[in-house]
Amino acid sequence: MGKIAVTCLGCGAALGGKRVWSSLLLDDRILLSLPPTSIPQLYRLKKDVRAIDYIFITHRHADHFFGLPFLLLLYCYLYERKEPLYIIGPSGMKEATERLFDLAWPELKRREISPRVPLTFVEVDEQGEFQAGELEFRAVKLNHFGMDAYGYRFGYKDREIAFTGDTGECAQLYQLVDGADVVVTEFTHAFESEDTGHMDAPAVSRLTKYLRAKGATVLATHLSGEPLPIEGLLICRDGETYIV
Repeated sequence: MGKIAVTCLGCGAALGGKRVWSSLLLDDRILLSLPPTSIPQLYRLKKDVRAIDYIFITHRHADHFFGLPFLLLLYCYLYERKEPLYIIGPSGMKEATERLFDLAWPELKRREISPRVPLTFVEVDEQGEFQAGELEFRAVKLNHFGMDAYGYRFGYKDREIAFTGDTGECAQLYQLVDGADVVVTEFTHAFESEDTGHMDAPAVSRLTKYLRAKGATVLATHLSGEPLPIEGLLICRDGETYIV
């Protein structure tokens, strides 16, 4: 099985304090969430924006997809590519992206300036199996304030990767991660919380114990507080790269 470089562009929740909003880059090709702060972080860490082939958006909260207008602006003026850029997200993702882009840069449509990249949207409207180019993935609907919020599972380098996005502890979460080799989980609350739409320390501890017993590598992101160490859990830090 091949090793994967996981670069933490940011590990913060929406109210993450001094942390950059959560976004992880796998082998410089697969992006898990795209907040606005991802763009300067890509430059800061000397990453090639054009190398990104897939962007997974779990749900339409601003700290997870409002970076798209900034990315597409780069393709309007600085970059272009012939290969498709796959944007994966809940149903309505294409329309939401277009509206957000027009709100961000209203003069570009009038000037007939558009991103010089073939955008391919793969919209998830229910649980199931999907394909984006050569990448096959599974979407599982999770528990996040009644939103269309999905966790994703895909095979890459003979590894099974699971990304929870924002979710509370629920049976579907364990369905998503069961059997995965690498799991990226949210860890919003550093201590016990009554917030059922996010994971807290007891929930993350239970999940980590379950996964480590099965030999999985577990990484945590989307932090708001400063959690205590949990055995077997790698807590991501802004700007760091982890080989898993």
